Amino acid sequence: MSLKELDDILIKIQEYHPKYIDLNLKRINRLLEDLGNPHQCLPPTIHIAGTNGKGSTLSILRSMLKESGLTVHSYTSPHLVNFNERIRIEDQLISNKFLLEILNITDKVNKNQEITFFEFTTAAAFLAFSKIKADILLLEVGLGGRLDATNVVPNVIASIITEISFDHEHFLGSTLSKISREKCGIIKNGIPVITISQKNEIMRVIKENCLNKNAPLYVIEKKNYKLSSNSFSFWLNRENIDLPIPALKGDHQLDNCALSTSCLKVISKNFNRFEFKKSLNGVKNVNWPARSQFIKKGKLANKIDKDYVIILDGAHNVSGAKALSKVLSSIDTKWQLIFGYLKTRQPTEFLNELKSITQKIITTEITGQDNSFSSNELFEIIQKKDISVDKSKNLYEAIEIASQNKLNVCICGSLYLAGEFLKNNQTIPN
Repeated sequence: MSLKELDDILIKIQEYHPKYIDLNLKRINRLLEDLGNPHQCLPPTIHIAGTNGKGSTLSILRSMLKESGLTVHSYTSPHLVNFNERIRIEDQLISNKFLLEILNITDKVNKNQEITFFEFTTAAAFLAFSKIKADILLLEVGLGGRLDATNVVPNVIASIITEISFDHEHFLGSTLSKISREKCGIIKNGIPVITISQKNEIMRVIKENCLNKNAPLYVIEKKNYKLSSNSFSFWLNRENIDLPIPALKGDHQLDNCALSTSCLKVISKNFNRFEFKKSLNGVKNVNWPARSQFIKKGKLANKIDKDYVIILDGAHNVSGAKALSKVLSSIDTKWQLIFGYLKTRQPTEFLNELKSITQKIITTEITGQDNSFSSNELFEIIQKKDISVDKSKNLYEAIEIASQNKLNVCICGSLYLAGEFLKNNQTIPN
């Protein structure tokens, strides 16, 4: 097997994409049926929807379950560098050989019929998961929830809804209530739902959906958090849960940690071998790239003076920018941003959240993304914001410019930009 074969089929699959995004479950249901319904042979599943924190919540869950000795499959998107990052078999990235095998089988069965890339690869992931036994599957939605390709799995034992905010409005709706209804589409009859306290209009929708589906609802109240130098505690149904400080940085990770821990507490009775107390140690060992990730070495990082901090973050919406701003300001109040952004959102809204700690912005284009702002377009937009700004041709030049400034560095604006940095820095996730 060659890597070219794998690259070729991943490129080929994209040709099956319809001309416009049409969210429905018809195509994936058709493909899954032709594959022999592998989604009906999956391990007990925790399904995760929301706007921000889905991947972090999943990574915390995975680390905790692994700590307790359970075998875990997981499915996330998008990937940062290599597609294999999306599919983990027993907590290991799917091998190139196995990935190529399941993609070829799925392609043969699909017979060139119209289907989106995400639908196709989700079906292929389900095929892979069905072939190897595990105790549990962690499943992150791709877009929304109600009509997301992952929302066909029958063996769901818990649904997690992370923070909901504005994102993908052109697909999910223009109000938080409409977006929440789409996210709540993962709620199943009688299956517990775990969420974090949110705005009233969001909570109304969540509670209404749970009531209609007779689904037990567990709401974690942020106001009840207690934080010390080495531990963190919160209340769940009148029980105080105390656990270590999560390895992932930022106050927002406390929410994701509380969601993960609460979910495992709720479903612990489903597993004979699961040791809840032992699983808590997994909170200290969790790793999730491009989420306020400290970069200390690498081909690009080595160009920056060691006296300055380098942070890589995939935040790409206003809510993510707020969380990132808190992380950066807790470290220092003077930063330069290497910034790339997609045209699906307004860069000024994102940058307003970081303006108070930003001394300089270096714009760059996100390689391989047709809907990326060009470096020059971002430069012209930022010039009007009364912030010192330079532009670069690419990440290499952006780093060279940053190295001349006596400032900490944050690379942000897109997970795709984060992936490009990790690849060029030669620190590829594994």
